[in-house]
Amino acid sequence: MNLRQLEIFRAVMQTGSTKNAARLLSISQPAVSNMLRQFEDQLGFKLFERIGGRLRATREADVLLDRSEQLFANFDAVQELAEDLRDTQAGTLKILASPSFGQSVIPQTIAAFLEDRPNVKIGFDTPTHDYIVDLLNSNQADFGITNTPIDHPGIESNIIRHGNLICALPTGHPLTNKKTIRPRDLRGAQLISYPRSSPVGLIVDEAFREVGECQQVQVNVRYFVTACHLVEAGAGVAVVDEFTKNGEKFTNIVTRPFKTKQQAKISLSHSRLRPLSRLAKEFVENYLWRADRADPGPA
Repeated sequence: MNLRQLEIFRAVMQTGSTKNAARLLSISQPAVSNMLRQFEDQLGFKLFERIGGRLRATREADVLLDRSEQLFANFDAVQELAEDLRDTQAGTLKILASPSFGQSVIPQTIAAFLEDRPNVKIGFDTPTHDYIVDLLNSNQADFGITNTPIDHPGIESNIIRHGNLICALPTGHPLTNKKTIRPRDLRGAQLISYPRSSPVGLIVDEAFREVGECQQVQVNVRYFVTACHLVEAGAGVAVVDEFTKNGEKFTNIVTRPFKTKQQAKISLSHSRLRPLSRLAKEFVENYLWRADRADPGPA
């Protein structure tokens, strides 16, 4: 028994004749008659009796049709699912992000994405950089969004966006009088910065080193978003990326461009053995940009 046989049998039951069934299925009447005869031979019992030149379904045919309706309902559901997958209206995504993006840019992106695609299921986590590498390498996530590219033979990692570094200042801070902040302007300031061994720490430290300056750090944190919250609380000033500041509302922060050749980066990474799905590409290409497109500058 196959689905085509059931489809022809169902069409005959619905239309009452092989001629009407053939018209419904856009095939020839002999093809319907031959398939129906083969189906009866395979089943070992009659599905129709011919009475007065008309087909009359047997009791067995009624029972078979009743049970097969659920099969066709499930098949229709599978077809609809396939269409939704083709049109990126259904499916699942497992997304990883470094905490700076995970607490700012990505939540906005997910919200916009789900508004257009309510049938998509999303898993989202903000683990450490090393754990992101482990999860991607073991195919436990579709992709990861990080501050720097991931250097691992099993992972494909590409920079997909560059952004400026900016200086985050508490409202009313004397440095807000400047249009642009240079590394030397932060001498003596209560500086919030990052470990030099961390991805963001390497970027910020190089911004000072390229002009012969040395950071005088009072508070060490690991992520840009943590630094922003401390600036918001009045604990000091920080160099952060434009994505973090633009991705979250800080009412007590004023920003100024930070004079440096260094740039923040958004890197997209996934397992080399697991290319991005259509759904993942749609998320990255058409929704991630929507969340971080705002220009940096004075707040």
